[in-house]
Amino acid sequence: MRRFLKSITDVSLFQQVSLIIVTFGVVLIFFFSVYLRGNIDDFVINQVMSLLHRSQESLVKTLNEDSGFSDLAYDADVIHFVYSENKCIKYYGGRVTDEFISKVNEIALENDSGWKESSFEANDKKYFYYYSNTEGKFEVISIIGEAYGNAIENDLLSNVSNTSAIVFSVIFILLTIWVATIITPLLQMQSYIEKIRQGEDNVVLNIERKDELGDLAKALVDMHSEIKRQEETKEEIIQNISHDLKTPIATIKSYAESIKDGVYPYDTLEKSVDVIVENADRLERKVYSLLFLNRLDYMMEQEKETDKTTDMYKLINEVLVSFKMIRPELKIDLQLSPAVFKGDKESWLVVISNLLDNALRYAENKINIVLEPYYFSIANDGPSLSTERVKTLFKPFEKGDKGKFGLGLSICYKVCNAYDYSIVAENLEKGVIFRVEAKNKPKQEKRKADKS
Repeated sequence: MRRFLKSITDVSLFQQVSLIIVTFGVVLIFFFSVYLRGNIDDFVINQVMSLLHRSQESLVKTLNEDSGFSDLAYDADVIHFVYSENKCIKYYGGRVTDEFISKVNEIALENDSGWKESSFEANDKKYFYYYSNTEGKFEVISIIGEAYGNAIENDLLSNVSNTSAIVFSVIFILLTIWVATIITPLLQMQSYIEKIRQGEDNVVLNIERKDELGDLAKALVDMHSEIKRQEETKEEIIQNISHDLKTPIATIKSYAESIKDGVYPYDTLEKSVDVIVENADRLERKVYSLLFLNRLDYMMEQEKETDKTTDMYKLINEVLVSFKMIRPELKIDLQLSPAVFKGDKESWLVVISNLLDNALRYAENKINIVLEPYYFSIANDGPSLSTERVKTLFKPFEKGDKGKFGLGLSICYKVCNAYDYSIVAENLEKGVIFRVEAKNKPKQEKRKADKS
Protein backbone atom coordinates (compact mmCIF):
# COMPACT_ATOMS: atom_id res chain seq x y z
CA MET A 1 0.00 0.00 0.00
CA ARG A 2 2.84 2.38 0.87
CA ARG A 3 4.55 1.65 -2.45
CA PHE A 4 1.29 2.36 -4.27
CA LEU A 5 0.79 5.67 -2.46
CA LYS A 6 4.42 6.61 -3.07
CA SER A 7 4.11 5.78 -6.78
CA ILE A 8 1.12 8.14 -6.97
CA THR A 9 2.90 11.01 -5.22
CA ASP A 10 5.95 10.56 -7.48
CA VAL A 11 4.02 11.81 -10.53
CA SER A 12 2.67 15.27 -11.30
CA LEU A 13 -0.62 16.55 -9.92
CA PHE A 14 -2.17 16.50 -13.41
CA GLN A 15 -1.21 12.83 -13.81
CA GLN A 16 -2.65 12.06 -10.38
CA VAL A 17 -6.00 13.63 -11.29
CA SER A 18 -5.96 11.89 -14.69
CA LEU A 19 -5.47 8.60 -12.86
CA ILE A 20 -8.44 9.42 -10.63
CA ILE A 21 -10.60 10.19 -13.67
CA VAL A 22 -9.60 6.95 -15.43
CA THR A 23 -10.27 4.98 -12.23
CA PHE A 24 -13.66 6.65 -11.95
CA GLY A 25 -14.41 5.67 -15.57
CA VAL A 26 -13.41 2.04 -14.97
CA VAL A 27 -15.59 1.89 -11.85
CA LEU A 28 -18.47 3.44 -13.79
CA ILE A 29 -18.12 0.88 -16.59
CA PHE A 30 -17.94 -1.98 -14.08
CA PHE A 31 -21.01 -0.65 -12.29
CA PHE A 32 -22.82 -0.27 -15.59
CA SER A 33 -21.91 -3.71 -16.94
CA VAL A 34 -22.41 -5.76 -13.76
CA TYR A 35 -24.61 -4.17 -11.15
CA LEU A 36 -26.74 -1.88 -13.31
CA ARG A 37 -27.18 -4.45 -16.09
CA GLY A 38 -28.64 -6.98 -13.66
CA ASN A 39 -31.01 -4.41 -12.22
CA ILE A 40 -32.08 -3.33 -15.70
CA ASP A 41 -32.95 -6.94 -16.56
CA ASP A 42 -35.17 -7.15 -13.48
CA PHE A 43 -36.72 -3.80 -14.32
CA VAL A 44 -37.49 -4.89 -17.91
CA ILE A 45 -39.13 -8.14 -16.75
CA ASN A 46 -41.28 -6.17 -14.29
CA GLN A 47 -42.29 -3.78 -17.06
CA VAL A 48 -43.18 -6.67 -19.40
CA MET A 49 -45.24 -8.43 -16.74
CA SER A 50 -46.94 -5.18 -15.84
CA LEU A 51 -47.96 -4.72 -19.49
CA LEU A 52 -49.30 -8.29 -19.64
CA HIS A 53 -51.23 -7.79 -16.42
CA ARG A 54 -52.84 -4.53 -17.59
CA SER A 55 -53.69 -5.88 -21.02
CA GLN A 56 -55.21 -9.07 -19.57
CA GLU A 57 -57.09 -7.14 -16.90
CA SER A 58 -58.83 -5.12 -19.62
CA LEU A 59 -59.68 -8.31 -21.54
CA VAL A 60 -60.98 -10.15 -18.47
CA LYS A 61 -63.19 -7.22 -17.53
CA THR A 62 -64.84 -7.36 -20.94
CA LEU A 63 -65.27 -11.14 -20.77
CA ASN A 64 -66.89 -10.98 -17.33
CA GLU A 65 -69.42 -8.49 -18.63
CA ASP A 66 -70.69 -11.17 -21.08
CA SER A 67 -70.33 -8.82 -23.98
CA GLY A 68 -69.15 -11.61 -26.25
CA PHE A 69 -65.86 -12.17 -28.00
CA SER A 70 -66.30 -9.95 -30.99
CA ASP A 71 -64.64 -6.56 -31.35
CA LEU A 72 -62.55 -6.89 -28.17
CA ALA A 73 -59.80 -4.31 -27.88
CA TYR A 74 -56.38 -5.73 -27.17
CA ASP A 75 -52.73 -4.66 -27.24
CA ALA A 76 -51.12 -5.38 -30.61
CA ASP A 77 -47.91 -6.67 -28.94
CA VAL A 78 -49.79 -9.10 -26.68
CA ILE A 79 -51.36 -12.45 -27.63
CA HIS A 80 -54.28 -13.62 -25.50
CA PHE A 81 -55.56 -17.19 -25.24
CA VAL A 82 -58.94 -17.72 -23.58
CA TYR A 83 -59.74 -21.19 -22.22
CA SER A 84 -62.91 -22.68 -20.88
CA GLU A 85 -62.97 -26.21 -19.47
CA ASN A 86 -59.38 -26.75 -20.66
CA LYS A 87 -60.29 -25.87 -24.24
CA CYS A 88 -59.13 -22.80 -26.12
CA ILE A 89 -62.24 -20.95 -27.17
CA LYS A 90 -60.58 -17.77 -28.46
CA TYR A 91 -57.24 -16.13 -29.01
CA TYR A 92 -56.32 -12.59 -29.96
CA GLY A 93 -53.09 -11.58 -31.66
CA GLY A 94 -50.90 -12.36 -34.63
CA ARG A 95 -50.16 -15.62 -36.35
CA VAL A 96 -48.70 -18.41 -34.23
CA THR A 97 -47.19 -21.82 -34.97
CA ASP A 98 -48.36 -25.23 -33.83
CA GLU A 99 -45.38 -25.51 -31.49
CA PHE A 100 -46.35 -22.20 -29.91
CA ILE A 101 -49.99 -23.33 -29.45
CA SER A 102 -48.81 -26.64 -27.97
CA LYS A 103 -46.71 -24.82 -25.35
CA VAL A 104 -49.64 -22.59 -24.43
CA ASN A 105 -51.94 -25.60 -24.06
CA GLU A 106 -49.43 -27.21 -21.69
CA ILE A 107 -49.47 -24.07 -19.56
CA ALA A 108 -53.28 -24.13 -19.46
CA LEU A 109 -53.32 -27.78 -18.39
CA GLU A 110 -50.66 -27.22 -15.69
CA ASN A 111 -52.62 -24.37 -14.06
CA ASP A 112 -56.25 -24.53 -13.03
CA SER A 113 -56.59 -21.71 -10.49
CA GLY A 114 -55.03 -18.46 -9.29
CA TRP A 115 -52.37 -16.73 -11.38
CA LYS A 116 -48.81 -17.25 -12.53
CA GLU A 117 -46.01 -15.25 -14.17
CA SER A 118 -43.28 -17.08 -16.08
CA SER A 119 -41.71 -17.68 -19.49
CA PHE A 120 -41.31 -20.41 -22.09
CA GLU A 121 -39.46 -21.03 -25.34
CA ALA A 122 -40.96 -21.88 -28.70
CA ASN A 123 -39.56 -21.67 -32.20
CA ASP A 124 -36.15 -20.81 -30.68
CA LYS A 125 -37.61 -17.69 -29.14
CA LYS A 126 -38.38 -16.73 -25.59
CA TYR A 127 -41.83 -15.57 -24.50
CA PHE A 128 -43.21 -14.18 -21.25
CA TYR A 129 -46.70 -15.07 -20.12
CA TYR A 130 -49.22 -14.19 -17.43
CA TYR A 131 -51.83 -16.80 -16.50
CA SER A 132 -54.99 -16.09 -14.50
CA ASN A 133 -58.25 -17.91 -13.71
CA THR A 134 -61.28 -15.60 -13.65
CA GLU A 135 -63.28 -17.16 -10.84
CA GLY A 136 -63.47 -20.49 -12.69
CA LYS A 137 -65.32 -19.04 -15.66
CA PHE A 138 -62.38 -18.37 -17.96
CA GLU A 139 -58.67 -19.07 -17.98
CA VAL A 140 -56.67 -16.39 -19.76
CA ILE A 141 -53.03 -16.64 -20.83
CA SER A 142 -51.47 -13.39 -22.06
CA ILE A 143 -48.16 -13.71 -23.92
CA ILE A 144 -45.58 -11.29 -25.29
CA GLY A 145 -42.33 -11.97 -27.11
CA GLU A 146 -38.85 -11.30 -25.73
CA ALA A 147 -38.30 -8.77 -28.52
CA TYR A 148 -40.57 -6.31 -26.73
CA GLY A 149 -38.48 -6.58 -23.55
CA ASN A 150 -35.27 -6.29 -25.57
CA ALA A 151 -36.56 -3.09 -27.15
CA ILE A 152 -37.27 -1.63 -23.71
CA GLU A 153 -33.88 -2.78 -22.43
CA ASN A 154 -32.01 -1.36 -25.42
CA ASP A 155 -33.78 1.98 -25.10
CA LEU A 156 -33.06 2.08 -21.38
CA LEU A 157 -29.41 1.08 -21.81
CA SER A 158 -29.02 3.65 -24.55
CA ASN A 159 -30.45 6.38 -22.33
CA VAL A 160 -28.31 5.31 -19.37
CA SER A 161 -25.19 5.12 -21.56
CA ASN A 162 -25.80 8.54 -23.05
CA THR A 163 -26.51 10.05 -19.64
CA SER A 164 -23.41 8.39 -18.15
CA ALA A 165 -21.27 9.62 -21.04
CA ILE A 166 -22.57 13.16 -20.58
CA VAL A 167 -22.05 13.03 -16.81
CA PHE A 168 -18.56 11.57 -17.23
CA SER A 169 -17.66 14.22 -19.82
CA VAL A 170 -18.96 17.03 -17.62
CA ILE A 171 -17.04 15.65 -14.61
CA PHE A 172 -13.90 15.29 -16.73
CA ILE A 173 -14.17 18.87 -18.01
CA LEU A 174 -14.89 20.25 -14.53
CA LEU A 175 -12.00 18.29 -13.00
CA THR A 176 -9.68 19.45 -15.78
CA ILE A 177 -10.66 23.08 -15.17
CA TRP A 178 -10.32 22.58 -11.41
CA VAL A 179 -6.88 21.00 -11.79
CA ALA A 180 -5.81 23.86 -14.04
CA THR A 181 -6.90 26.39 -11.39
CA ILE A 182 -4.73 24.52 -8.87
CA ILE A 183 -1.69 23.76 -11.01
CA THR A 184 -1.38 27.30 -12.41
CA PRO A 185 -0.89 29.04 -9.02
CA LEU A 186 1.34 26.17 -7.84
CA LEU A 187 3.57 26.68 -10.87
CA GLN A 188 3.58 30.42 -10.16
CA MET A 189 4.67 29.74 -6.58
CA GLN A 190 7.32 27.30 -7.78
CA SER A 191 8.69 29.93 -10.17
CA TYR A 192 8.56 32.53 -7.37
CA ILE A 193 10.56 30.31 -5.00
CA GLU A 194 13.07 29.45 -7.74
CA LYS A 195 13.67 33.14 -8.46
CA ILE A 196 14.20 33.78 -4.75
CA ARG A 197 16.64 30.87 -4.61
CA GLN A 198 18.59 32.37 -7.51
CA GLY A 199 18.88 35.63 -5.60
CA GLU A 200 16.57 37.86 -7.62
CA ASP A 201 15.46 40.91 -5.65
CA ASN A 202 12.34 42.28 -7.33
CA VAL A 203 10.25 39.11 -7.32
CA VAL A 204 6.46 39.49 -7.43
CA LEU A 205 3.76 36.88 -6.74
CA ASN A 206 0.20 37.96 -7.56
CA ILE A 207 -2.34 35.24 -6.76
CA GLU A 208 -5.75 36.70 -5.96
CA ARG A 209 -7.48 33.79 -4.24
CA LYS A 210 -9.31 33.45 -0.94
CA ASP A 211 -8.79 29.71 -0.47
CA GLU A 212 -5.87 27.72 0.98
CA LEU A 213 -3.74 28.38 -2.12
CA GLY A 214 -4.27 32.10 -1.65
CA ASP A 215 -3.26 31.74 2.01
CA LEU A 216 -0.17 29.77 0.95
CA ALA A 217 0.80 32.41 -1.61
CA LYS A 218 0.36 35.17 0.98
CA ALA A 219 2.43 33.15 3.46
CA LEU A 220 5.23 32.80 0.88
CA VAL A 221 5.23 36.53 0.18
CA ASP A 222 5.19 37.30 3.92
CA MET A 223 7.98 34.78 4.49
CA HIS A 224 10.08 36.36 1.74
CA SER A 225 9.50 39.82 3.20
CA GLU A 226 10.38 38.56 6.67
CA ILE A 227 13.55 36.85 5.41
CA LYS A 228 14.62 40.03 3.64
CA ARG A 229 13.87 42.07 6.75
CA GLN A 230 15.83 39.67 8.95
CA GLU A 231 18.75 39.64 6.53
CA GLU A 232 18.83 43.41 6.52
CA THR A 233 18.55 43.44 10.31
CA LYS A 234 21.30 40.84 10.66
CA GLU A 235 23.56 42.83 8.35
CA GLU A 236 22.93 45.94 10.39
CA ILE A 237 23.47 44.05 13.66
CA ILE A 238 26.70 42.51 12.37
CA GLN A 239 27.93 45.98 11.50
CA ASN A 240 26.92 47.20 14.97
CA ILE A 241 28.53 44.17 16.61
CA SER A 242 31.70 44.75 14.63
CA HIS A 243 31.70 48.35 15.78
CA ASP A 244 30.91 47.41 19.40
CA LEU A 245 33.64 44.77 19.41
CA LYS A 246 36.17 47.09 17.82
CA THR A 247 35.70 49.73 20.53
CA PRO A 248 36.79 47.63 23.55
CA ILE A 249 39.46 45.87 21.47
CA ALA A 250 40.88 49.21 20.34
CA THR A 251 40.78 50.53 23.91
CA ILE A 252 42.51 47.43 25.29
CA LYS A 253 45.15 47.54 22.56
CA SER A 254 45.91 51.25 22.91
CA TYR A 255 46.08 51.09 26.71
CA ALA A 256 48.30 48.00 26.60
CA GLU A 257 50.70 49.60 24.10
CA SER A 258 50.84 52.78 26.18
CA ILE A 259 51.62 50.84 29.37
CA LYS A 260 54.27 48.89 27.44
CA ASP A 261 55.87 52.20 26.48
CA GLY A 262 55.77 53.32 30.11
CA VAL A 263 52.87 55.73 29.64
CA TYR A 264 49.76 55.49 31.84
CA PRO A 265 46.75 56.82 29.83
CA TYR A 266 44.48 56.98 32.88
CA ASP A 267 46.60 58.70 35.49
CA THR A 268 48.13 55.65 37.21
CA LEU A 269 49.07 52.12 36.23
CA GLU A 270 46.33 50.64 38.42
CA LYS A 271 43.60 52.84 36.93
CA SER A 272 44.81 52.17 33.39
CA VAL A 273 44.75 48.42 34.01
CA ASP A 274 41.22 48.78 35.44
CA VAL A 275 40.11 50.29 32.12
CA ILE A 276 41.61 47.32 30.28
CA VAL A 277 39.84 44.87 32.62
CA GLU A 278 36.53 46.75 32.28
CA ASN A 279 36.67 46.66 28.48
CA ALA A 280 37.72 43.00 28.54
CA ASP A 281 34.66 42.23 30.71
CA ARG A 282 32.46 44.16 28.31
CA LEU A 283 33.91 42.24 25.38
CA GLU A 284 33.44 38.95 27.20
CA ARG A 285 29.76 39.65 27.88
CA LYS A 286 29.10 40.41 24.23
CA VAL A 287 30.87 37.30 23.00
CA TYR A 288 29.05 35.22 25.64
CA SER A 289 25.66 36.49 24.44
CA LEU A 290 26.45 35.52 20.86
CA LEU A 291 27.72 32.08 21.84
CA PHE A 292 24.81 31.50 24.20
CA LEU A 293 22.24 32.29 21.50
CA ASN A 294 24.08 30.06 19.05
CA ARG A 295 23.92 27.01 21.34
CA LEU A 296 20.58 27.82 22.96
CA ASP A 297 18.45 25.64 20.66
CA TYR A 298 20.62 22.61 21.39
CA MET A 299 20.58 23.33 25.12
CA MET A 300 16.81 23.72 25.19
CA GLU A 301 16.30 20.47 23.28
CA GLN A 302 18.39 18.67 25.88
CA GLU A 303 16.56 20.40 28.74
CA LYS A 304 13.03 19.91 27.36
CA GLU A 305 12.26 16.91 29.58
CA THR A 306 14.41 18.05 32.47
CA ASP A 307 13.54 17.50 36.11
CA LYS A 308 15.68 20.43 37.20
CA THR A 309 14.07 23.29 39.11
CA THR A 310 15.25 26.74 40.14
CA ASP A 311 14.55 28.66 43.33
CA MET A 312 13.52 31.94 41.72
CA TYR A 313 13.24 33.81 45.03
CA LYS A 314 16.87 33.11 45.83
CA LEU A 315 18.07 33.70 42.27
CA ILE A 316 16.39 37.13 41.93
CA ASN A 317 17.92 38.32 45.18
CA GLU A 318 21.36 37.14 44.05
CA VAL A 319 21.06 38.98 40.73
CA LEU A 320 19.83 42.18 42.42
CA VAL A 321 22.98 42.42 44.54
CA SER A 322 25.13 43.24 41.50
CA PHE A 323 22.51 45.06 39.40
CA LYS A 324 21.57 47.58 42.12
CA MET A 325 25.02 49.12 41.83
CA ILE A 326 24.53 49.99 38.14
CA ARG A 327 21.92 52.67 38.82
CA PRO A 328 21.74 53.16 42.59
CA GLU A 329 19.44 56.18 42.20
CA LEU A 330 16.55 53.98 40.99
CA LYS A 331 13.90 52.79 43.44
CA ILE A 332 13.32 49.04 43.22
CA ASP A 333 10.01 47.78 44.68
CA LEU A 334 10.00 44.07 45.46
CA GLN A 335 6.95 41.84 45.92
CA LEU A 336 8.63 38.46 46.16
CA SER A 337 7.02 35.22 47.32
CA PRO A 338 8.78 31.85 47.45
CA ALA A 339 8.52 30.24 44.01
CA VAL A 340 10.21 27.36 42.21
CA PHE A 341 10.30 27.35 38.40
CA LYS A 342 10.96 24.39 36.15
CA GLY A 343 14.33 24.59 34.40
CA ASP A 344 18.05 25.04 34.76
CA LYS A 345 19.38 27.79 37.03
CA GLU A 346 21.83 29.11 34.42
CA SER A 347 19.05 29.57 31.85
CA TRP A 348 16.78 31.43 34.29
CA LEU A 349 19.76 33.53 35.38
CA VAL A 350 20.13 34.71 31.78
CA VAL A 351 16.39 35.53 31.58
CA ILE A 352 16.35 37.53 34.83
CA SER A 353 19.61 39.31 33.98
CA ASN A 354 18.41 40.32 30.51
CA LEU A 355 15.00 41.53 31.71
CA LEU A 356 16.53 43.43 34.63
CA ASP A 357 19.25 44.92 32.42
CA ASN A 358 16.54 46.03 29.99
CA ALA A 359 14.54 47.62 32.84
CA LEU A 360 17.62 49.45 34.18
CA ARG A 361 18.35 50.95 30.76
CA TYR A 362 14.85 52.35 30.22
CA ALA A 363 13.56 53.10 33.75
CA GLU A 364 13.28 56.74 34.77
CA ASN A 365 12.67 56.50 38.52
CA LYS A 366 11.67 53.01 39.60
CA ILE A 367 11.43 49.30 38.83
CA ASN A 368 8.81 46.92 40.21
CA ILE A 369 9.56 43.17 40.50
CA VAL A 370 6.83 40.63 41.37
CA LEU A 371 7.39 36.93 42.01
CA GLU A 372 4.68 34.39 42.79
CA PRO A 373 4.31 30.67 42.14
CA TYR A 374 4.12 30.20 38.34
CA TYR A 375 4.44 33.97 37.74
CA PHE A 376 7.20 36.58 37.49
CA SER A 377 7.19 40.17 36.20
CA ILE A 378 9.51 43.17 35.91
CA ALA A 379 8.04 46.63 35.23
CA ASN A 380 9.73 49.97 34.65
CA ASP A 381 8.40 53.52 34.32
CA GLY A 382 10.25 54.25 31.09
CA PRO A 383 8.82 55.10 27.65
CA SER A 384 6.02 52.96 26.18
CA LEU A 385 6.54 50.53 23.31
CA SER A 386 5.19 51.24 19.84
CA THR A 387 2.77 48.77 18.25
CA GLU A 388 5.36 47.70 15.68
CA ARG A 389 8.00 47.28 18.37
CA VAL A 390 5.72 44.97 20.39
CA LYS A 391 5.28 42.70 17.34
CA THR A 392 9.02 42.21 16.80
CA LEU A 393 10.23 42.54 20.39
CA PHE A 394 11.26 38.91 20.89
CA LYS A 395 12.71 38.30 17.43
CA PRO A 396 16.49 37.84 17.09
CA PHE A 397 18.57 40.90 16.19
CA GLU A 398 15.70 43.31 16.94
CA LYS A 399 17.48 46.18 18.63
CA GLY A 400 15.68 48.92 20.59
CA ASP A 401 16.67 52.57 20.93
CA LYS A 402 18.99 51.82 23.84
CA GLY A 403 19.59 48.19 22.97
CA LYS A 404 22.96 46.54 22.67
CA PHE A 405 22.79 43.54 20.34
CA GLY A 406 19.10 42.75 19.90
CA LEU A 407 19.67 39.28 21.35
CA GLY A 408 18.66 39.52 25.01
CA LEU A 409 14.88 39.36 24.68
CA SER A 410 15.13 36.71 21.96
CA ILE A 411 17.11 34.55 24.39
CA CYS A 412 14.46 35.16 27.09
CA TYR A 413 11.70 34.07 24.72
CA LYS A 414 13.47 30.85 23.73
CA VAL A 415 14.24 29.87 27.32
CA CYS A 416 10.69 30.55 28.54
CA ASN A 417 9.12 28.71 25.63
CA ALA A 418 11.39 25.68 26.13
CA TYR A 419 10.26 25.34 29.76
CA ASP A 420 6.54 25.89 28.89
CA TYR A 421 6.41 29.47 30.14
CA SER A 422 4.97 32.39 28.21
CA ILE A 423 6.60 35.81 28.09
CA VAL A 424 4.79 38.96 26.96
CA ALA A 425 5.43 42.69 27.04
CA GLU A 426 2.65 45.18 27.70
CA ASN A 427 2.42 48.94 28.02
CA LEU A 428 1.29 50.37 31.35
CA GLU A 429 -0.11 53.83 32.00
CA LYS A 430 3.47 54.79 32.74
CA GLY A 431 6.09 52.37 31.50
CA VAL A 432 6.34 48.78 30.32
CA ILE A 433 5.91 45.41 32.05
CA PHE A 434 7.35 42.02 31.07
CA ARG A 435 5.32 39.05 32.35
CA VAL A 436 6.57 35.45 32.58
CA GLU A 437 3.91 32.86 33.41
CA ALA A 438 3.64 29.06 33.34
CA LYS A 439 1.46 27.84 30.46
CA ASN A 440 0.27 24.76 32.34
CA LYS A 441 -0.19 26.26 35.77
CA PRO A 442 -2.84 24.65 38.01
CA LYS A 443 -6.12 26.47 38.59
CA GLN A 444 -5.71 28.92 41.41
CA GLU A 445 -6.99 32.18 42.82
CA LYS A 446 -6.28 35.47 41.15
CA ARG A 447 -2.71 36.65 41.57
CA LYS A 448 -2.00 38.91 44.50
CA ALA A 449 -0.28 41.36 42.20
CA ASP A 450 -3.49 41.73 40.21
CA LYS A 451 -5.60 42.18 43.35
CA SER A 452 -3.54 45.04 44.69
